[in-house]
Amino acid sequence: MKKTIHFSKLIVNPENYRFDPVENQQEAIDLMLGEKGSEIVNLAKHILDYGLDEAKDFRVVEIDSGEYRVLDGNRRTVAIKCLHDQSWIKDKKTKKAFQILRKTKKSAPTYIQSFVYDDEKSAAEWIKLDHTGKNDGVGQDSWGTAEQDRFAYKFEGKLSPAMQAVFVVQKELDKKINTKKLKVSTINRIMSNPESRSYLGVDVCGGKLIFTADEKESYARLDKLFDKVIKDNVTVANVYHKPETIRFMSELFGDKPKDAIQPTLPFHENEVEKSNEEGGARKTQREKGEKQKFFGRDLILNKGDTNDFYRDILELHDFYISKSAKLSKKFPAIIRTSLRLLVESAASEMGKLAEYVNCNFTDAKTTLSKDQKTTLANNSIGNAKSLTQLLQSGAHEYTNTANFEQTVAMSVIIGAMLDLTHSKNNEK
Repeated sequence: MKKTIHFSKLIVNPENYRFDPVENQQEAIDLMLGEKGSEIVNLAKHILDYGLDEAKDFRVVEIDSGEYRVLDGNRRTVAIKCLHDQSWIKDKKTKKAFQILRKTKKSAPTYIQSFVYDDEKSAAEWIKLDHTGKNDGVGQDSWGTAEQDRFAYKFEGKLSPAMQAVFVVQKELDKKINTKKLKVSTINRIMSNPESRSYLGVDVCGGKLIFTADEKESYARLDKLFDKVIKDNVTVANVYHKPETIRFMSELFGDKPKDAIQPTLPFHENEVEKSNEEGGARKTQREKGEKQKFFGRDLILNKGDTNDFYRDILELHDFYISKSAKLSKKFPAIIRTSLRLLVESAASEMGKLAEYVNCNFTDAKTTLSKDQKTTLANNSIGNAKSLTQLLQSGAHEYTNTANFEQTVAMSVIIGAMLDLTHSKNNEK
């Protein structure tokens, strides 16, 4: 039955399926804020700005007279509780963020529209369909990049460079591009590189696609690129790094269009490149980021097996980057398996890989930059359990573990953990 419940009577679920079970509501809130603090702050701001979705009730079950355990809606519950009472928050940075939100004088919801189930099992089927994907068409069918682009265009007037290119080719060549099969995220990745764009005779200025060569030739080159990506199922992982992208474009086209204009910086970069009086060009912030190390940082580790594995994996990574065009698409699985060996070596003093990850994941994550945390989130590495599962699957699920982008994300958090436990800088 539907019921309007005061937020204070909603109990954040200690057995939230996003995390390992804890003992009580305070521990559940601590865990939620520890793992997803910045996301909860963003959610709280959205709630203040737009309120709650009237079409989506919280799912709850009554546990005591007047109190209800939240089955679905725990993130929203934490955000609302913290907006009303910052004493729930232990982390100073997160508490300050909520205090700033409250100074906006916007009203946080007090009474929450909820659906009360007789028991948790009654809600299980609907929760599953909301959170576990398509389920053969019965569950939620998430939008791909193309669908997101169309929505953004309708309501925000924005289109990614890749979708602008698709629309141009469809119009000018009078053909239909199958955006269900075309990985638009792959095209965007390719077009984020100025050298790659120069092979197409296009550039991006202020988010708008422009042509820097004969337009008919550019249409044909874009069409050829789309066909290649569809036919060979080219993914972001195949063109993730700049050398891979340039090699891919060079092999596909051979040379660049004649009389093409020099490309500018990538469309997603901070386009503030300046030169000094001597004519020397300064590197932009994003260009520096392109040189970010595998493992997210340079490590100086104590001598031993862990240090040896670390150095060997760096060599393996460099080999892959330089030879990827000649290697199989499953080669990243070898790097993934090597990461497991590295973590097992680091964990040897504690006995088990899972214990090492559980003890160090949260502290290591706090040392990451915002971009690095986003990389983790984009690759389903939200907590210690998810990283452990990815490491343990490395020796068995070769197709999944060939996801190079996810392997890079794993290396970033592993590097942060090693920096805490094996760095020479931490010797006492």
